[in-house]
Amino acid sequence: MASTNDMQHAVRVAGALVGGGLALGGGAIGAAIGDGLAGSQTIAAIARQPEIEDKARTYFFLTVGLAEAMYFINLLFMVVFIYVFSAK
Repeated sequence: MASTNDMQHAVRVAGALVGGGLALGGGAIGAAIGDGLAGSQTIAAIARQPEIEDKARTYFFLTVGLAEAMYFINLLFMVVFIYVFSAK
């Protein structure tokens, strides 16, 4: 028979995994939307003014880097949820 302590630890671990998964999923969705918006607006800008392609590409990579940095911050939150909150 499982003790109350073991059951509380199992619930804490399950909550940490669910919270970490939500943080990681939210970060992935946000990064994907940000990358898509940056890409579509870069294509639209180059289509309107082809002479600014180099400058638009620079801004595109800067924006994508910032959007992906937010994903990695959410990845860190996932690690915190799982390893800190599930500690016994």
